[in-house]
Amino acid sequence: MPKRLPRPGSTHDAVADAIRAGEGRNQIARSFGVSSGSVSKIAREYRLSFDDDWRTATATEAHRVDAALARLTREEELIGELLHLPQTTRQRDGKATKAYRRISYQLYDIHRHHA
Repeated sequence: MPKRLPRPGSTHDAVADAIRAGEGRNQIARSFGVSSGSVSKIAREYRLSFDDDWRTATATEAHRVDAALARLTREEELIGELLHLPQTTRQRDGKATKAYRRISYQLYDIHRHHA
């Protein structure tokens, strides 16, 4: 595949001006017919940042909190299931019952990557 011709400096300047004006990365990319990665690269070259960085950080934190709440809710459900198992959680040969193994692994799996 042949290399693309470099964009003229005027395009870079126009993209930088759009970033300074507060337009979004995807909106700039669409209006200039470039990729959002190119817009990010131009922003780095001009040492600019996008004004909505705080929104991304806020949304990321909200997602993290929601996921933690979902894990805690699921953990509570599994502990309830574990407590409602019959008294015997071991088979005659000493191995854990299938129900006990299933629940205990699910509890382990909830916190495996989030400890």
